[in-house]
Amino acid sequence: MFVKPLADEFGWTRTQINLSLSIGLIAGLLSPLVGWVVDRYGSRPIMTASLAIVATAFLLRAAMTELWQWYALSALLAVGSPGTFMPVGKLIGAWFPHTRGRMMGTAITGNNVFGLVGVPLINMVIVGHGWRLGYTIIGSLVAAMAVIAWLVIRDRPPAGQEQQPREARASRRRLPEASFNIREAVRTPAFWLIMAGLTCSSFSYPSFMTQLIPHMEAEGWDASRATLALTALAGVALGSKLTWGWLSERFTARISFVVAILIMASGVALVVLARDSVLVWPAIVYFGMGFGGIGPLMSLVILETFGLKNYGSIQGTISLVTAIVPVMVGPYLAGRLFDSTGSYRASFWIAAAIFTVGAVCVAAARRPHQTGASSPARATDVGHE
Repeated sequence: MFVKPLADEFGWTRTQINLSLSIGLIAGLLSPLVGWVVDRYGSRPIMTASLAIVATAFLLRAAMTELWQWYALSALLAVGSPGTFMPVGKLIGAWFPHTRGRMMGTAITGNNVFGLVGVPLINMVIVGHGWRLGYTIIGSLVAAMAVIAWLVIRDRPPAGQEQQPREARASRRRLPEASFNIREAVRTPAFWLIMAGLTCSSFSYPSFMTQLIPHMEAEGWDASRATLALTALAGVALGSKLTWGWLSERFTARISFVVAILIMASGVALVVLARDSVLVWPAIVYFGMGFGGIGPLMSLVILETFGLKNYGSIQGTISLVTAIVPVMVGPYLAGRLFDSTGSYRASFWIAAAIFTVGAVCVAAARRPHQTGASSPARATDVGHE
């Protein structure tokens, strides 16, 4: 939503603007540290501090006047980013061990709620009152969430109030819990295959989602219709998250993830082929069905494979790659290809190919066998780890 207004006011090119997304590599560099802090000190302090940092970055963006300020505040945003979402998987695993798929799907719907409700509202603000007020509103909302996180978040349920299994069938189908530490995990082929697959799926945001509105505008749509396309995608993704969470409990998170990312790959291809025709609408809806599963399933694949106890450290190490490579390559490539061709089609075809590679990697990953002192814990012990 902010790309065109910033380009119009300051004369910045798409490459210059998209380079700010690549600064997100800072988030990847900090991810192992954030994961370790979550494992050692809990989720509440890191989530509160991270949300406060993100809020500050958005509020200061409202006052920027120079390109270097855009980059500096993008770096500040990247510093706060990992701690806003990394603790979620561990919280879900600790509070809802028997229904973690559905609960993860529920929790991650927040991303799409903003896409469904916030995108059109903020776009109205930008069109009617300018992009600076848009950033001020977003920053204020995140600041309020920082306060709520401190008041509400607890790392595990009180003693005696742990979740008990209610569905005998679901309980029987649950895989035995692993309890890998980071050193054990990195010695398994599954770790590297999952890292590669999750990295490929992470291209969805910097290579497609952030480029969709500019792509639709380049194809001849006005800003309102292009924003409506992103809103429709967010609505479909929102509705599909609970379904993907349920499927992960029935067929494993790994299988569900492979199906979801293949839907994304073919969905991007259909968006490109549809161009500016009415067929772009079913293509976007189809992509959104797969995209809705990626958020919850990424965390669930790690939980399912390596366990809860050291989840933060393992996820942080994987995020070192998943958060760096896509934001370094995706936005820059999309911007360069657009500046040279006047279209996002070539970068979208590349994104579809990357998603397909990710599906192959995760499909090839198998749950590693663990022996010794860190052998898998019983499923009923997950909430106490």
